[in-house]
Amino acid sequence: MKKIFGAVMAGSLALLLSACNSSEAQDKLTAEKLMAKSNEATETSLKSVHAHINFDDYAVTVYNGDIENPEKAGVVYDLQVDAYLDPEKVKHTATVAPRGIKKYEENFYNISGKNIVKKADDAEWQQVGTIEEQYGSFVDAVYPTLDLSKFEPFKDDFILEPIEYGYALKLTLDRNGFKEFKKVFPDAGPVNDGFRIVDKMELVITFNKSTSYVTSFKMSSDVRHFADGNSYRSRQKMNATYSYFNDIKDFAIPKEVQEIASK
Repeated sequence: MKKIFGAVMAGSLALLLSACNSSEAQDKLTAEKLMAKSNEATETSLKSVHAHINFDDYAVTVYNGDIENPEKAGVVYDLQVDAYLDPEKVKHTATVAPRGIKKYEENFYNISGKNIVKKADDAEWQQVGTIEEQYGSFVDAVYPTLDLSKFEPFKDDFILEPIEYGYALKLTLDRNGFKEFKKVFPDAGPVNDGFRIVDKMELVITFNKSTSYVTSFKMSSDVRHFADGNSYRSRQKMNATYSYFNDIKDFAIPKEVQEIASK
């Protein structure tokens, strides 16, 4: 009798463990589920946020193998952003540092769907185009929050890792992966066509465990193209962090900005 009872108990325990394992498998967090959960949280509960965005875009061109006289170019953008999301009201200060040219500062507002900017040494505010037109496709994707839809094509390639206070999605791309990435981000790597070598292409997105909000985005790339005897190299670094969720200080809109936005 004891043997029969023990066998029944063992069988019941096995079934219970099997059911638990099956449930855990169904509930297992994946990159796709985490991104969807973060999108939902951002849309339903995130009302305001502060972002610090730094993007370093550096390029070197060597013509006809003349390594003694490379052509260097690029720019560093550093933005401090305060944003209310619904209705949208955004302001940022930006330091723009083109290589070889004196850096300058900008004050920027987005109000009533219009982008209005004033350089520190300018006398007047003026309406300008989109964030992508002003700062490129990378800054546009992280401003004022990270646009996770940009990374949907790579959702099956991300590696999910637990970190302190949350999760990280990590992505490393090879030459073929970079080709797809460049379709989403036209500014990635050298702009020239040719034979491509991807020395480095890494992304990391972190999420807060309790809120599912994105807390940071980091990207680092080193890509070379060769065409017509010339070589083109691009080194790009992005570091965007997000904080003060639903807790930023309200800001006033300058009168001149309000007048332009109302036109």
